[in-house]
Amino acid sequence: MLLTGRRLLVDPDTGRIVDDLDTADGHPVGVRCRNRRRAVCPACSALYRLDAFHVFAAGLRGGKDTPALVADHPRLFVTLTAPSFGPVHCGPARDGKPRRCHPRRGCGRWHPIGDPEIGTALDPGGYDYTGQVLFNAYAGRLWARFTIDVRRHLAATAGLTRTAASGQVRVVFAKVAEFQTRGVVHLHAIVRLDGPTGPGSAPPGWATLRRLTTAIRAAATGVGITVTGSRITSARVLRWGRQLDIRRIGGNGMSDAAVAGYVAKYATKSTEAAGIDIPPLFCRTCTGRGVTVHTGGRLCRSCNGTGRRPGITLDRLTGHVRALVETCWRLGGQSEYAGLRRWAHQLGFHGHFASKSRGYSTTFAALRAERRTWSTLGQVERLGLPAGTPLLVVADWRYTGRPDPGRDRRSA
Repeated sequence: MLLTGRRLLVDPDTGRIVDDLDTADGHPVGVRCRNRRRAVCPACSALYRLDAFHVFAAGLRGGKDTPALVADHPRLFVTLTAPSFGPVHCGPARDGKPRRCHPRRGCGRWHPIGDPEIGTALDPGGYDYTGQVLFNAYAGRLWARFTIDVRRHLAATAGLTRTAASGQVRVVFAKVAEFQTRGVVHLHAIVRLDGPTGPGSAPPGWATLRRLTTAIRAAATGVGITVTGSRITSARVLRWGRQLDIRRIGGNGMSDAAVAGYVAKYATKSTEAAGIDIPPLFCRTCTGRGVTVHTGGRLCRSCNGTGRRPGITLDRLTGHVRALVETCWRLGGQSEYAGLRRWAHQLGFHGHFASKSRGYSTTFAALRAERRTWSTLGQVERLGLPAGTPLLVVADWRYTGRPDPGRDRRSA
């Protein structure tokens, strides 16, 4: 984003101004907006993707304050999919080869890449939009239950209680969420076994890749979340889909760089893969309820009682995506699913797109601090000051808009 104003760098010991940056000459300053989404800001998302790569790669091969011993620990790359909620139009295969779309179900066409029909329901009337929205909404809880069950099944394979096993081995995770074209999330996860003291210690001999694979498969097929019913929908049990991909990392399996790069790629994506890129729909004054509490339950003046922010239209969305958004809104009006309207623009998903166990590797905050220190040292050197000189920043900035690729600008 672009800022105008003035920034002074002052030596706090002497009060001397050592650098003066003023945009009065008409050249604004470009600074990072820190948005991780590539569809919103390609420049900032590229930096976030690089940080994500270092976070995930450090947990696979060491570095960034993570011991290199993790490269010798059992590690697996796991993909957890969503179940089917109804047949959808399919495009080319993963290798790019064209394929016919459900010839026995009434389509039979060859959808090219970019066809807006890809991922939309073949039979909108029979598609389980409610089930898909609830799966997105509860995907975070399903993942949490999955991690618990992996630890429990791993202990069972060794004939140990979970408490006894936790004193000998630690199971750590790092995962990203990927939106499919049909508008549902899949999870890609790195699973690693550590010793009792963390990444610097080796797991016991019984904690093998084979036992970890068995535990993951048992947890993925057995875990479930019971969602209570409401006035407009019945209760149901949410589970992972039948497709489960488990691959070895290192050795004859996938390389560390390939896995880290693959996972980091999805850390900068969101719902644009499903054909939706809209701001939050709910009115911030009444939080989507249509009435305000502080006025005694009267209609909200900001949205005229609709609960939606004015000026947001869904006309450009496909019928499939619009049905998912409207289903979120309809379910969010029930007390059992309160808060779902806040995430209608994400088709119900409100979890973290990238997350990890605390002991997996370094953090994004640590990487940003390292980059900030490097920038400060370079600035002191550029000004010809002694190393370690503290600088006081006095600034007055005003937001002026987003950068134009053809316009000359400076960096803060």
